[in-house]
Amino acid sequence: LSLLVKLIHFTNMKKPDEIVCVPLKDNTKRFLIGKRGQYEMLAIALNPSTANEDKLDPTYKNIELIANNNGCDGWWLVNLYPERISNPNKLTHKGNIKLTKKNIEFIKRILISPKYNFLKIICCWGNFITKRSFLSESANQLLIYLKSQGYASECLGYTQQGNPYHPSPLTINRLLGGINNINLVK
Repeated sequence: LSLLVKLIHFTNMKKPDEIVCVPLKDNTKRFLIGKRGQYEMLAIALNPSTANEDKLDPTYKNIELIANNNGCDGWWLVNLYPERISNPNKLTHKGNIKLTKKNIEFIKRILISPKYNFLKIICCWGNFITKRSFLSESANQLLIYLKSQGYASECLGYTQQGNPYHPSPLTINRLLGGINNINLVK
């Protein structure tokens, strides 16, 4: 089996209340983090930060609450680029082509896998996407793929630049009025 298929299979061996992280114990990259549920939300953000299988950070806690508030008892988070960096300004300017391709293929595979039950798909990468062309290219590839497969995506709202809001605590509290005031938009 390919590595991607093995990673997808691994996510289905966990108990429903456990945090799944692919890969485990890797501080350099992450393709997926989340929690299984009967009805799941997939969020597509920019790049992974510090959250892992042992501890969620505030952004991931927001994702979980947004999922719960929108009829989903499970949630998954993928990113346009899998490199783990807390400050996106420190992301590489060109992106690793092999890693980017592997990431996009991973996302496509989970979207079609019968092991997941996505009730909602939200885009939430914020404005930083405009600072790295490879991030914009990844977003465009995923949006085209979602549309070609009949998936409807939503977001938390749009920035002044027209990008979907990122679910950081600052954005949620300052710009959107708090987690319980989020209404997903097409």
